[in-house]
Order: sequence, then C-alpha cells, then structure tokens
Amino acid sequence: MKSKVTILFVILAGLCIPNPASAQQNVSLAQNAALRYWSAFSEVQDSGITDPQAKELNAILDGTAPYDDLKYKDLLDKNALAMEILARASVIPNCDWGLDYSLGDNTPVEYVRKSLVLGRLNVLYAFHLFKAGKKDEGIRALTAGLKFSHDVANGGSLFATVIAKDLLVLHLRAVSDSLHLEQLTPVQRGRLQQAVDALGMHGIDWPSAIKKEMSVLNRPPWQQSISLTQVTQAYVAAMNDPSHLSKLEQVLATVPQPLRDVVPMPKEVIEQKQELDEKLLQTRALLHD
Repeated sequence: MKSKVTILFVILAGLCIPNPASAQQNVSLAQNAALRYWSAFSEVQDSGITDPQAKELNAILDGTAPYDDLKYKDLLDKNALAMEILARASVIPNCDWGLDYSLGDNTPVEYVRKSLVLGRLNVLYAFHLFKAGKKDEGIRALTAGLKFSHDVANGGSLFATVIAKDLLVLHLRAVSDSLHLEQLTPVQRGRLQQAVDALGMHGIDWPSAIKKEMSVLNRPPWQQSISLTQVTQAYVAAMNDPSHLSKLEQVLATVPQPLRDVVPMPKEVIEQKQELDEKLLQTRALLHD
C-alpha cells in the first residue's frame, strides 16, 4: 500500500504545476468528509465472526444484551485507527460521495455497506472506551458517529437513507445508555446535546431521498408509461404528513404493476422515519432533563 502511494506521488509531482484553479480544487477535495471516510473503510480490520457471535453482536447493538469488553477488546484495538480517521473526518462539514445516478441501477452503493460496518464498529468502540474509563474519548466517538451516520445519507438513495437511519438509531441508543450508566459532567452532556441537536428535527432529509429514488426510476421504460412527478409529489407529502398516505396509495394504484413493484413501499418507509423521530425525541428529552 505504501509503495503504491509513493509511486503515485512521484507521478503526480512531475505533473502538478501550481496554479490558482488547481489549488482551489485541492482545497475543495481536502474539505470532503467522504474521502476521509473511504480512508477509514480501508483501515477496517475484520475478524472471523461465527453466526452465534453475529447474533450476540446484534443483540448488544440493539440494547437487548450487555456489552462484554473481553470479547471485543482485541477487535476494537485493531480498528482504533479506522475509528480515529472517522472521528477526524466527521468534523468536516461537507460530505459528497460523488454518486453518478446516470448509471441507474448500476450506481455503486458499496460505500453504504462499508458505512454500515464502520458505523456499527464505532458504537462498539464507544462502549469499549467507556469501559476503559475514557469518558471524553467515548463522547467523542459518539458525537463523531452521529455526524458520520447523518453523512451516509448525503445525496444518496433511499437505501443509503435507511442505513443512515439504522446507524443513527444505534448511536442514539448508545447516547441514552451513556446518560444512564455513566456519571457525565455538564460539559460532556453538553457535547452530546450539541451533536444531537445538530441532526435537526428528523435527523435525515427524507424528502430528498424520495426525490432521488424517484429520479432514478424516471427512465425508460417507466418514463414512457407514466410521469413519476405525481408519484413523487404524493410520496413527499406522505413523508411530511403520514395522513397523506392514503392519497399516495391511490396514486400508486393507477401506475402499471411493474412500476408499482419497484417503488418503495410507503408504509414501511414512513415507519422507518417515525422510528428515528421517536428516538430523537427520547434522546433529546434525556439530554434536556
């Protein structure tokens, strides 16, 4: 890996002639959190996990089983660098995954799967730090994880948005646990409160995700059979106000069956949004208590 970086640097060094345009582009690229997150992905050190261990891990993350540091300490120590890169990247406001939706169904979404692994590891890492008595570091991991989880949905489809929602719920649950189990100082609580408040009312821009999802579908053969404008408008209205769900279902009933089969089921999407909304309200209530 290092040799490749060195060779690439030598090649670029011979080609780069400083000028204002290139300098501006370099600054722009440097201020993109997504590039740093990709670096964190590359540093993730996996270890073989059996099916029973995977179930136990899911139970820990879901809050239905206690965290055992002896079982996960080695794994988390191996991934400390990936977690540090994530934390450093999370302070960068801009996050652009550079998605090319003109590819349609072939648009790469591997970053979403990698994000799920990295985000779940980060929750465990926060538990690990709290167990070691490193409360400030644990708070930093949680606040970084909240920002990262939010960033996963940036410019993404509904798939990326739902994964971002899952990661936010996991981190919010970990925040709640830290408030119940740890003796946090007012400053530490304040850092958590600031991170949660920064997520906004809903944590994720669901209407944008719906519009992106519909825009991907707006191509042949669907483009010729029906305009998705009406479906998109009705879907966004239902996301903003669930009482509009019945109207959306009526609109969907008028579209051809093959198209209806690929449109995300609105009831399930609304339930996903509501789960995150409820968790945000619960966590904010604890932080302001």
